[in-house]
Amino acid sequence: MDVRMVAAISGQLPELNVAELCRARGLSRETFYKYRRRFAESGIAGLELRSRAAQRFPRKMPADVEDAVVTLRKELVDGGLDAGPGSIQYHLGQRGSVNLVPSEATIWRILTQRGFITRQPHKRPKGAGRRFEAAAPNERWQGDVTEWVVADHSTTVDIVNFLDDHSRVWIRGLAVASATVELSWEAFVQGVERWGMPAGFLSDNGLVFSGKLHGFEVAFEANLRAAGVIQVTSSPGHPQTCGKIERFHQTLKKWLRKQPLAANLAELQTQLDTFADYYNRERPHRGIGRSTPLERWQATPPISSLNGSLPARLHHTDSVVDERGVIRVQQWRIHVGVTHAHQPAHILLDDSTTAVFINHELVRYLQLDRSRSYQPSGLPRGGPRR
Repeated sequence: MDVRMVAAISGQLPELNVAELCRARGLSRETFYKYRRRFAESGIAGLELRSRAAQRFPRKMPADVEDAVVTLRKELVDGGLDAGPGSIQYHLGQRGSVNLVPSEATIWRILTQRGFITRQPHKRPKGAGRRFEAAAPNERWQGDVTEWVVADHSTTVDIVNFLDDHSRVWIRGLAVASATVELSWEAFVQGVERWGMPAGFLSDNGLVFSGKLHGFEVAFEANLRAAGVIQVTSSPGHPQTCGKIERFHQTLKKWLRKQPLAANLAELQTQLDTFADYYNRERPHRGIGRSTPLERWQATPPISSLNGSLPARLHHTDSVVDERGVIRVQQWRIHVGVTHAHQPAHILLDDSTTAVFINHELVRYLQLDRSRSYQPSGLPRGGPRR
């Protein structure tokens, strides 16, 4: 006999040993008496199995909040903009359209329940390697070129882009028929006019930016050197070095795909300028704590470039810092500090100026004193007093 029925009629069976019955059936006595109580209250209907699901959901989001999340999701997707939980949360808070702004986890749950997100656990990103970021605005820009199309060109056109490494401000995006050294430098100058001169510049080894791999200096490099901007190029086959601007290209093209195809370069430039205003001022950036690039820029004073030009590549050589912190190059002995002892260094040298780089960082920049071969650091000798 079903144990629920036994529990129901147990009041009519005074000889029944409830403890032995429960042990034999693997049932707790609390459950046995629960069925007995239900039968007394509701008869046979009280013995039906009942759902254990919660009847009330005190933390469930109000319907208007869920609707606002879904509406904003559709709006962002249609506009070619980021539409993840973090972006939706940011825009809900900025607009003030709801009284309660849900957490990212709650927004994710709402979107999943409404069928907007399909879980893809196999796409979980792998652990990132060493991550670097400039400490302040204008400490380093990243530059790159990407392709796009316009209606009046049978082939692709180029977009020359510059991005601030620290704040992620999109410094400049210039649409050109084909990227050249001259047009790339024009885009750079336009960025400088708006945001100031950077102290450093990072790019790949494309010929519009650098001729280092080919053994010569292009005009873009020479102009950077004359402006005192330290240039670093990524190693061949390592695009992750310029990962910030590579990732930016994905964001830019995602937005462009949602816009009408530009008829010509001028119309494409108008689209780029429109997106630049949104990207810098309104779009929360996950890589900088959901701040906008402009907010991040304004939070820290920008860094200035060198007061003078870097040496020309008349002479460039590699050396190793000795145990006393000195580099020997030609007739010169240049002190860079014992903290760099035994490290490889790259030296740029012309008739009057020298720059010493270690691990792509400028560690010494000086005007040569031609009256002596030893070039001291100018720091007090003997280290700090004890």
